[in-house]
Amino acid sequence: MLIVEIKSNKPRQFSSIVIYFDNGKTLLLKRKDNVPYGGMWGFAGGGAEEGETPKEAAIRETAEETGLKALPENLVFIKKVKAPDKRDVYVFACNKFDGKVNSQKVFEEHEGYEWVTMDELSDYDKPDNSDGLIEKALSMF
Repeated sequence: MLIVEIKSNKPRQFSSIVIYFDNGKTLLLKRKDNVPYGGMWGFAGGGAEEGETPKEAAIRETAEETGLKALPENLVFIKKVKAPDKRDVYVFACNKFDGKVNSQKVFEEHEGYEWVTMDELSDYDKPDNSDGLIEKALSMF
């Protein structure tokens, strides 16, 4: 039997990210230097696979990157923003999930992770819109 994997050069149409909260803290992941926003802290998430909804992409990507498992009903849509490459990014928030952060999964794509209090957020180098997204997400709960 011959199995062929077809990879598309077509860029992903959108990405999804999730802002996770636990015990008054927000999960931040430090991006590797060789990716967009390299060395900065951000949220779990990534590009959608063909046929995925934004919510499905958010759940899959964050499970792959962190080991955290969220149910669709526990994700709250925050807003849609434009990435620098003009792709839509769907932002969700979540404060109910199963599991703990799996550092082995984190270090496959990131340099580290931290659960950060609101008072500590300014100590982390993040994309400009991150603090506003966190505040908006917090207001949903």
